[in-house]
Amino acid sequence: MQAIRAWLKANPGQASEVMALNPSFIFFRVIDGEGPIGAEGVPLTPGRSLAVDPTFVPLGLPIWLDTTDPLNPEQPLRRVVVTQDTGSAIKGPVRGDLFWGFGETAAVKAGAMKQQGRYFILLPRKAPGR
Repeated sequence: MQAIRAWLKANPGQASEVMALNPSFIFFRVIDGEGPIGAEGVPLTPGRSLAVDPTFVPLGLPIWLDTTDPLNPEQPLRRVVVTQDTGSAIKGPVRGDLFWGFGETAAVKAGAMKQQGRYFILLPRKAPGR
């Protein structure tokens, strides 16, 4: 993402033409209060909300994420996240996109995130006697 932004800034005469080649658009709007609002209809939590393909993983599930930090691939990134959003590029099983939050650090982490990893859907055990 950072490389694309740098190229667009360095080539303002071609930026509009190049961006028009991509049919994927994300529309932003200013909201009052918490946000952004994910596909589940609740505000996303930095570092804890995960976008998934709802064809394979339902929204609202807790998941144990096991990957590495995008800025330091030697550093494990393991935590409970919740499937609260979808994304046009999140297609297929065992795909996800962690919401990093706001600001420059979040933008750098989001832009660098291409980590392999795995996740485990957390489900309750069957209640005794059922």
